[in-house]
Amino acid sequence: MSETRMYRISVGRRALSEYLASIAIIFNQGAKTVVIRGNGENIYRAVNLYNILKSRLGDGIRLLNVRIGSERRGFRYVPYIEIEVERVGS
Repeated sequence: MSETRMYRISVGRRALSEYLASIAIIFNQGAKTVVIRGNGENIYRAVNLYNILKSRLGDGIRLLNVRIGSERRGFRYVPYIEIEVERVGS
């Protein structure tokens, strides 16, 4: 079965362990890639989430892409980061 759906985890104020559990569930359901997204003040939390994921899974995941930018929200621009990771192996 080929999985082509893009899974996105938007990091907010919840505990990082909840996001880790969500990513584990997504990978266990057969998805190959997940995008971790952080906006504004949550950019550092998205990077921390990736670092924790990498330390726990090691060679089980691979960094595919990192995108940074800003998007307009109302009258201001809000920066964001998107970290795309791929599950390697089974």
